[in-house]
Amino acid sequence: MHENFIDVVLDGQLVRALVDSGASLSVISETFRRQLKKLLFCSSQNLTFRVADGNHVKPLGTCILRVTMQNQTQPFEFTVMPKCSHDVILGWDFLKASQAIIDCGRKKLTFDEMTFEPQHPNRLDVFTIEDCLIPARSMAKIRISSPRVTENNVDVIVESNKFLLMRQEVAIPSTIMTLLNKSGELWVANGHNQHRCIPKGMRIGYAEFVNPTCVNTLSGPLSHEHVTEERASFIDYTLMLAPTLNEEQQTKLSDLLKKFPDAFEESHKDNRRRINVKHKIETGDHSPISQRPYRISPAERRIIHDEVEKMLRKEIIQPSKSPWSSPVVLVKKKDGNWRFCVDYRRLNKITKRDVYPLPRIDDTLDCLSKAQYFSSMDLYTGYWQIEVDESDREKTAFVTSEGLYEFKVMPFGLCNAPATFERAMDNLLRHLKWQMCLCYLDDIVVFSQTFPEHLERLCCVLRCIQEAGLILNPKKCLFGAKEIKILGHLVSGEGIKPDPDKIKAVQDFPTPKNMQDVKSFLGLCSYYRRFIKDFCHRA
Repeated sequence: MHENFIDVVLDGQLVRALVDSGASLSVISETFRRQLKKLLFCSSQNLTFRVADGNHVKPLGTCILRVTMQNQTQPFEFTVMPKCSHDVILGWDFLKASQAIIDCGRKKLTFDEMTFEPQHPNRLDVFTIEDCLIPARSMAKIRISSPRVTENNVDVIVESNKFLLMRQEVAIPSTIMTLLNKSGELWVANGHNQHRCIPKGMRIGYAEFVNPTCVNTLSGPLSHEHVTEERASFIDYTLMLAPTLNEEQQTKLSDLLKKFPDAFEESHKDNRRRINVKHKIETGDHSPISQRPYRISPAERRIIHDEVEKMLRKEIIQPSKSPWSSPVVLVKKKDGNWRFCVDYRRLNKITKRDVYPLPRIDDTLDCLSKAQYFSSMDLYTGYWQIEVDESDREKTAFVTSEGLYEFKVMPFGLCNAPATFERAMDNLLRHLKWQMCLCYLDDIVVFSQTFPEHLERLCCVLRCIQEAGLILNPKKCLFGAKEIKILGHLVSGEGIKPDPDKIKAVQDFPTPKNMQDVKSFLGLCSYYRRFIKDFCHRA
């Protein structure tokens, strides 16, 4: 160590790093990241750093670098700064992880007991091949790959990286698995109270070959009840219960939900879609429409590539030889992430319209006005749970810089998709709708006046959903509430009132400066005209 610098190898490149025990996190410059051509991960936390001159700087994100010291290599997460006085700064997090000993008198830095794991000739590194978000106090599957595997079908035992447990606070049980084409899936457990993200390209452990004759397979009859109980244990139903319920009500409601594990996304392991509805795209005798892909940046190209790969794995899309093609567009969401969309405007212009009606919002709200208990359910990517008719799949084809693909399930952006979806839900709940539940596209609301009645109605609706093979999104479900938000309104036993967040949008609307602005403002206000006396005269 010379003064405050040490030599360290990052991703095979020798660099001189500044050791700064006053820095809480280890940092690299954006210039150095680009030099190494490392992928940048956007941080989910809104952090700012106070630098030496007192200014506050927002980091660009994080990236994973392989750190080699004393013939030991380990991935480490660095924060990427737009400007940095040094290319690499090793902060307190690195010193703590490496159990560094700082001798101020001798100006010496030693690593007494490195936590870096030594390389082993018979061990194969295992890396993640996509980003994985593990919800708090939950388990999730993560896709992994071992590039050094030379066979297409091989049995291995995978051991987790101890450093990963300390750094990310997640656990991966030792697993015997078969790697198909060098890849597979592992369960990851997050016992923390916050979400954890395992980034793409991180070495999460190592694999060793297993002799099949040394593995004993346990087999025997397993009842459906045992399977249901095991699958239900992976879902934390308490997170979906309304906080206003007492302990007895929470127990009864949780026991009811556990009877329908197949209706929830976390327990869904296959890609079944059994609902007896298929989306058709009637274009008559119109000739196929073919469009070229829009120009995109390299960063957007990577996003599109990753989304296409995910949809291929989930059997949402398939490679296509269609004469039809529509371009892909990326739409930025409120959280800063990107939404993958296809521009079907030209296809929609020649599509015969399906005028199947959506429920009137005022009728829907009036039906809920006398209820005391509410449960709201949201389908997990609802459109994707309905298949496109085989004869019309070629019309959904979209073009990217890497090829042509078509949807096997109903994509977003088709003009008749809402009508198809509403018809499917009406058929599914035809004996229950308006009597014990309401459905507006992928939002389902069960209502009742008493709690015992609510349990009975929930049981009927959940049974229909599970038997149809539909999947709910637990993160967007709320059961047993006294008040819910639906269609821009707050509904409770006391009545119906506008959603305060929507009212704020009206209050914050800029002063109209032309006729178009006036029409936009009146359209926004008219959504709540039932609450405004003499609205037509005021407007």
